[in-house]
Amino acid sequence: MADKVLSLLGLARRAGKVLAGFDLCAGAARDGKAKLLLAAEDISDKTYKNLRYEAERAGVPCARVQAPMAELGRACGVKAGVLAVTDEGFSEAILEREDEGGICV
Repeated sequence: MADKVLSLLGLARRAGKVLAGFDLCAGAARDGKAKLLLAAEDISDKTYKNLRYEAERAGVPCARVQAPMAELGRACGVKAGVLAVTDEGFSEAILEREDEGGICV
């Protein structure tokens, strides 16, 4: 479920391991700081396509969280539809939730 992913994102945000906004996330991917790029389910297809391009270019996984931008914002305390996780442990834990339907890679 997306609830587990949102909980992990909230923990990562409090630990200072989450960046928000397309430009910051793309920059973190280019700099090798991002371990995972995430997009809300209601983000535009063009933005998600650009995010996937940045992720592929940097060799970073990219996924959609099965939650709208408002719910993602409540979990992380930021208003953004694109997030970058900069911690390997948090990114692995989030990617493990794919089987549970929390994210779509």
